[in-house]
This record gives sequence, C-alpha cells and structure tokens, in this order.
Amino acid sequence: MKISNRQKDDYYPTPPEATEALLKCEKFGKGTVWECACGNGAISNVLKQHNYNVYSTDLNDYGFGLSYVDYLMTVKPEDNITSVVTNPPFKLAKEFIHQTFAFDIPLSAFLLRLSFLESLSRYENLFKDNPPVRVHVFKKRLTIWRGDQVRAGNGTVAYAWFVWEKGFLGKPEISWI
Repeated sequence: MKISNRQKDDYYPTPPEATEALLKCEKFGKGTVWECACGNGAISNVLKQHNYNVYSTDLNDYGFGLSYVDYLMTVKPEDNITSVVTNPPFKLAKEFIHQTFAFDIPLSAFLLRLSFLESLSRYENLFKDNPPVRVHVFKKRLTIWRGDQVRAGNGTVAYAWFVWEKGFLGKPEISWI
C-alpha cells in the first residue's frame, strides 16, 4: 500500500511571485476576478494589491474568503464575475476548467504543472476543443509547498499559467516568464 505525502485537499499556497509574474503579462478587465480555490488568500491578496475586485471562495476554511464553497457544485454568483484566477487542486484541475467554461466566464488563468499538457485523455477531453490561448512557462521553477508546512528548499516541478479565453480555437501561444 502506497502512503501519499500529498495534502488531503491539495492545499499548496501560491507564492506571491507567481501571481506577480502573471499580472505582468495578463490583464483581467474591470469585472470581478473569482479566486475559487483561495486557500489562505495568496493569489487574492496579490490581485487586490493590483486593484482588482476579487471574490474569494474555497471548499475548506483556511481563514480567508468564503469557506465551504465547492466550486464544482455551486452556482455562479451574481457578482459581475468576468474572470477566474486560481491554483486549483491538481487532481481536479480539468474539472475546475470545465466548470469555468460552464459558467461562461470569458477569461481564466490556472496555475498548473507544465506536465498538465501531457495525457491523451486531457487532450481528447479538454485541449482538442478548448485549447488555452496562452501558456506562460516559468523560466525558474517555483517553490510551492504544502499549506501545513513551512516553505523551504527550491522548486523541483515546472509550472505554468494556462490562460483560456472564451471562444478561442487557435493554437496556443507559449511564452516564458
């Protein structure tokens, strides 16, 4: 029997420099940005520092935002949501992306492992009909740690921001940040 060292609900707070890097290359308009896996507010706080109106929710109570809101089981709030920016639980990333499409949200950015590009299943069930418009790959690996541990060490996993725009059907642009 394999024992997993992963946090139960994939709670891995986003380092502020990851969100800062995204905001140097993406703008999210005048509406509200929904951070639907807000955890301790790591992404939300950076967005607020850049004067975005942010609606923050999470399935769990990490002391920030509206708790016990299951993004996959909720209804879209009436709060002028025009974009989603999040670091979703990796094991549910595809479902979070599909839910964003179902909510008809025009722009979304998901922080994901670069390996998310791999897999025939993800290609067939996501990328083939809904390719991201841009993929911003980190030149230097991010240090992302479990939310119940102290941040330490250097990054060992390649990450990227995957950006979707409603209606895009072309080939994704890849850049390095």
